[in-house]
Amino acid sequence: MLNLSSLVGFFVLGVIGWVIYKLFIWPFYVSPLGKVPGPPPDSILLGNFKSLLTEEDIHVEWVQKYGNIVKFNGVFNRPAIFVADTKIIQDMTLNHVYDYIKPPNFLADAILIAGRGLVLAEGEEHKRQRKMMNPAFTHNNIKEMVPTFIRVAFTLKELLEDKLNQGESNINLTPFISKATLDVIGLVGFNYEFNSITTSNELAEAYNFLFNGPNPALRFVISILSNYIPFFRDIPIAMNKNFKNACAIIRRVSKKLMEEKYNEAKNGELKSNDLLSLLININKTLPVEEKMTDEELQYQIMTFLIAGHETTSASTLWALHLLAQHPHEQDLLREELVKAFPDKSNFNPTYDEINSLEYLNCTVKEILRIHSPASIVGRANVKDVVLGEYLIPKNTTIMMAISALHKSPEIWGPTANDFDPKRWLDPSLTKNVTNLNYIPFLAGTRSCIGNKLALTEFKILLSMLIRNFVFQPIEGFKFNKRTIGVSKPSPYLGLIVSKVEG
Repeated sequence: MLNLSSLVGFFVLGVIGWVIYKLFIWPFYVSPLGKVPGPPPDSILLGNFKSLLTEEDIHVEWVQKYGNIVKFNGVFNRPAIFVADTKIIQDMTLNHVYDYIKPPNFLADAILIAGRGLVLAEGEEHKRQRKMMNPAFTHNNIKEMVPTFIRVAFTLKELLEDKLNQGESNINLTPFISKATLDVIGLVGFNYEFNSITTSNELAEAYNFLFNGPNPALRFVISILSNYIPFFRDIPIAMNKNFKNACAIIRRVSKKLMEEKYNEAKNGELKSNDLLSLLININKTLPVEEKMTDEELQYQIMTFLIAGHETTSASTLWALHLLAQHPHEQDLLREELVKAFPDKSNFNPTYDEINSLEYLNCTVKEILRIHSPASIVGRANVKDVVLGEYLIPKNTTIMMAISALHKSPEIWGPTANDFDPKRWLDPSLTKNVTNLNYIPFLAGTRSCIGNKLALTEFKILLSMLIRNFVFQPIEGFKFNKRTIGVSKPSPYLGLIVSKVEG
């Protein structure tokens, strides 16, 4: 008869066997994904995440080396794939969009930060939210937001001028741009005055910690591990405490904003054109089965703050970096802006005017090609599928390699890696561009619902800055490109800034 020590021994051996199977045997010899070409893992526990975290656009290199379907290894060597095939992306974004969901293994922290708003909702829940929210993002509603974009852009301009008047020229632009885009989404999202450019604000500080806090690699690793081992978020270290505190602030403030809007609505005063007011008014007209719950409306506030703040901030920072590196392109853009707005003190474009500027449009398109806000977009298939010649078992993490498409020589020619806004004026090149190989905002029903809002805000902020300032690199200053989440300069972008005279 087996004694206790023997049972314990068998149990330990069983656990060791299971670990060996999951880490070494299943990923490489049993999983159908073992047939897909790809790089060897960096480590046993983190797979290829070290490369993804530390090497800029490594997935672009992988696609160019191994093909349009590439296997890599995630946490605990779990195999996953990158795809850069337009037919597959068409299937994932247009034909069978709800058969590809957000990867469950990446959602724990995202849900704590943003709730199940439009970005994280799935299936019928997403269809209902998207249908209900579409009317809030009409052409006319975005036109009415333009004066708000301009007002915040003027505040940003004046703050930079104050820095220059004080004798500063080497400026860390990251906090200024980030706070400006937060102020914009506060106003157009729910008519909330953050005033974060000029004053301290607890919600702004909470978001700053979540997206620009210290040790981004460690924060990402903890976030990933917490999906597999939930107690990781309960370990009493400063990073976890600050994370939970930031999430609590976001939920408390968003709930308060909801309550204030409902109080206005009860008094018949909800006449604002901010997105939340529009949603509440739309919601009142819908049948019960199509309405959003109060909790879902609150989630949209949290979603607006992330999607409408961080992405536009990152794109503006990349724009200033690229234009500083390419002074001729910066001069060409400024010439167009000076011609369109000769009196820089009276910069007050309409929606149609800002969108009619040809070189500005080309510059923005090229910036979003070189540095898409999301260089990779993750999904998981809800059933077995065949992609290319490979069987992909259900629940596989599938990453759409946006940057690999945007830098493919087959699409963009031999200068695919170069910043060249003029390429968008070349019909022989643009004829090859489609909504499946140029997708900075994705495509289909899961594309960014606020893409026109983001583009207009981006153009106005960039125009204000280039019309009023010259940006140059700081000799010896270097930064890394953050590759996980929203792509941006890390830890910050520093440039030499000077005034445009006359």
